Amino acid sequence: MLERLTPRAELLLINLLCFGPFAVRSVVELSDLRSVLVFDNARALFIIGVEIVAGTLAVLLLRARGWTLEKLGLRFSMPQTIAGMLLLIGSNLFIAGFYELVQAATGTDPAGATTPQTLITWPVLIALTLINPLYDELFVVAYNIQATQASGAAFAITLSAAVRFFCHLDQGPIAAVTILPLGIIFALVYWRWRRLWPLIVAHGVMDFVGLMPE
Repeated sequence: MLERLTPRAELLLINLLCFGPFAVRSVVELSDLRSVLVFDNARALFIIGVEIVAGTLAVLLLRARGWTLEKLGLRFSMPQTIAGMLLLIGSNLFIAGFYELVQAATGTDPAGATTPQTLITWPVLIALTLINPLYDELFVVAYNIQATQASGAAFAITLSAAVRFFCHLDQGPIAAVTILPLGIIFALVYWRWRRLWPLIVAHGVMDFVGLMPE
C-alpha cells in the first residue's frame, strides 16, 4: 500500500502526521488571543510525546518508501558542529537586525502582544532539547526540501519556512519577524549544503538557552 503512494500524497501525509497536531494547537491558541504564553512541563511533554510517536511512524513510513537518514543529510562531525554554532550566531544577528527594521518601519513592537513565561524544569528541558531540534529539522527542513526539490528552490524553501511558521502562530506577531525568517535561513542553508547537523545544533542551543528555567 505504501509503495503505491504518489510523491505528493507522501508529502501531504508526512506533514499532516508530523505537524498537523502542532499547527492545529497553534491556530486554536492564536484564536484565544492570549497575552501570556506559558511554556511549562505540560506543554513540553505534549511536544515530546507527539514527536516520539509521530516521528517513529514517519521514519518507518519513509524507510518503507526508500528514504534513509544519509539521504536526508544527517551526519555528525566536528566541522558541522562548528558550522552550527556559526549558523546560530549569524541567524540571531540577522533576525535581531530584521526585528529592529520592522519595529522602526511600523512603529510597533511585535513582541508586545505576548509575554512568554517559562516554567519548565531542567529534566524536561534537556529531553526537549535532545528531541525537538532533531525532529523539526529532519522533517520540516530536510524531508520537505528533498521531497520537493524538483519544484525548485523557491517552492521548497517556502514550504519548509511556512510549515515551521504555522506551527508557531500561537506566539503572536513576533513569529512573523523571528520564526519566519529563521525558517527561511535554515531552509536556505540546507538547500545550499544539504547538511542537517548544523541546523540541529543551532536549533538545540536556541531551545536550551531560550527555555532555561529562571
